[in-house]
Amino acid sequence: MNMLTFDKTELHKNHSTFIAEAVFAVEMVKADEQMEKQKMAKQLLDTLFPLEKGSHEDVVSYEIDYRHVQAYFKNGEHTGLKRAKHFVAYLGDKCAPEGILLRDESGTHLEVTIGRRKGTGNLELVEIEDIQLETCTTFGQSENCHASGIRHWVSLVKGDEQGRPSACSEDKEYTAKNGDDYTLGFSFAF
Repeated sequence: MNMLTFDKTELHKNHSTFIAEAVFAVEMVKADEQMEKQKMAKQLLDTLFPLEKGSHEDVVSYEIDYRHVQAYFKNGEHTGLKRAKHFVAYLGDKCAPEGILLRDESGTHLEVTIGRRKGTGNLELVEIEDIQLETCTTFGQSENCHASGIRHWVSLVKGDEQGRPSACSEDKEYTAKNGDDYTLGFSFAF
């Protein structure tokens, strides 16, 4: 029997490179080019956390329905994430969340902060106020203590005057999809 095999390490490396390129593309858009920044941020979401059908670029609202994120379009149709398990928590009200927390297969979190509606009376596309990507610095463990780390959040949409991404380290609290508290501390042990 002849079986096709592939190197999973190479596949993971290529996937990581692809993600890094997508993140870099968002970061490189100048701060004063908000329309382009929005487009690139939504394309990043399509790359990392695709919808079952359609694109984040065409979404007019997000809602939390039971334990899932639902994306609604102008024509009234809605869809969820292609991989529902990526949704882990949210901020604000289920019917109009202020933020959505997603987690990929590697355990890395990404927070999508949703902008406020302008109140024009027309259906408007969702504005992504910010996307913060979790990065961690870990410290090795010794015989007497466990490994520990510091969690950093890199802002991909908001930045300084030159358009460079900003970073912060802070505790963050969310509502988990099952209704419990979901806390990501600045420092952690594992």
